[in-house]
Amino acid sequence: MRKPSPRLLAIALAVAAACPTLTAQANEPIQPIQPVKAVNQSQAELGKKLFFDPRLSKSGFISCNSCHNLSMGGTDNIKTSIGHNWQRGPINSPTVLNASMNVAQFWDGRAADLKEQAGGPIANPGEMASSHTLAIDVLQSIPEYVAEFNQVFKKKKIDIDQVTTAIAEFEKTLVTPNSRFDKWLMGDKKALTAKEVTG
Repeated sequence: MRKPSPRLLAIALAVAAACPTLTAQANEPIQPIQPVKAVNQSQAELGKKLFFDPRLSKSGFISCNSCHNLSMGGTDNIKTSIGHNWQRGPINSPTVLNASMNVAQFWDGRAADLKEQAGGPIANPGEMASSHTLAIDVLQSIPEYVAEFNQVFKKKKIDIDQVTTAIAEFEKTLVTPNSRFDKWLMGDKKALTAKEVTG
């Protein structure tokens, strides 16, 4: 693909400057990532524990963090993710970082939001290979979880709705504001190199 000439770029910039509404529209699709404004701290703390807990899986070895490793950019960095009994999945794991801003969840968009997404892998035979019933039975057998769920949700029994709500609330906190690109979008033209701006 050929780069546009400097003259053509100058004309485009002049047109954009003369028509502020065009500039505003050009800025709409990409906005700087904002820090989380509203989060239920107690749900998020519980969700963090669940995110890292392999006991939600049938084998007791796989957690959400296995495929969405926070120390590796919220993914597993392999071509196709590995699930229960070392099965290779058909696709790789999307990053969980900034996932709260996605229009839909999963690569195919089959989940509308983080809460709906959180329940999928637990019961997927190729991923965590448990069932919602089994996962709840395991959590219900751990006195610390029973006490914390009761404190957070004010209910005597744990259910999958509470589990997915807590995990989703934790995932809402996984945002990356103030990146160099964010700073560039906010007007700091020195945040990116000339080569990065060109693409």
